[in-house]
Amino acid sequence: MITAKDLANKPIAIPKTYSISQVISKLLDLDKSRLVITDGQKPIGIVTEKDVGFFLFAEQSKQSLDRIQLTRIMKGLVYQDGSTSINSCAKKMIERNISSIAVGTENNLEGIFTKTDLAKFYSTNYAKKFKVSDFMTDHYFTVHDTATLSRVMSKMLEHKISRIITKDQNDNPVGIISFRDFFRVSLEFGREDITEDYPLSDHIRKGFVSSGGFGAITLASEIMTRKIISVKYDDDLAKACTEMIEHNINGLAVLDAKGKISGIISKTDVTRALAMLE
Repeated sequence: MITAKDLANKPIAIPKTYSISQVISKLLDLDKSRLVITDGQKPIGIVTEKDVGFFLFAEQSKQSLDRIQLTRIMKGLVYQDGSTSINSCAKKMIERNISSIAVGTENNLEGIFTKTDLAKFYSTNYAKKFKVSDFMTDHYFTVHDTATLSRVMSKMLEHKISRIITKDQNDNPVGIISFRDFFRVSLEFGREDITEDYPLSDHIRKGFVSSGGFGAITLASEIMTRKIISVKYDDDLAKACTEMIEHNINGLAVLDAKGKISGIISKTDVTRALAMLE
């Protein structure tokens, strides 16, 4: 039986003294979705791109991103014994609404695995077990590409989603936005504090997606990824896993028999499939 320890990888760690801008830079440079936080050599928490994305929307601070410490948004690690089955771990991830498991104990972190590792595991062990339609989310949320980023993030937060389809004025799908798409523009606009000498009317470089930041004047079309990667509703779920891994993305559009987008399949859906197989 393949266990949690078999999937665990050495985590990429950053010190708790990192700022939010340093976290964003690290996530982008390494093309990762989460980082373990350490105090000296001791792991004390984790930060994900979703944590950063929601912070950029909700935070009202006048400080620059270089001056806000990541401890403001870090979360605790959820540990699992290394001998636990992968399916049991998947069930725990769904129940706790988390996207990674720390393997070992607080005093002995053996490694960490994520939903990406579960997707790889599924693709090599459960080919032809399920179809995409068995676990896809059979609806999806959209915004027009002329919507402001604050509106985009507000909708993502409201519906607790990690990606959203953009449409043009004729309601044709033209792109997709995920948290990572916000990050580069956040760094560009987030380097300086707001001061009395630099009034709120010049606030766009705050780095925040909120209506009080650049999100109020930047449009979805300016940051969206224009290529929508998709699978068909009747494709093997293992194929969807392979596509997500090859393109380093967390979700795919699902096309119906007419070639129209009918839903989304994500690594969370794959995790649900594994949890059901326990």
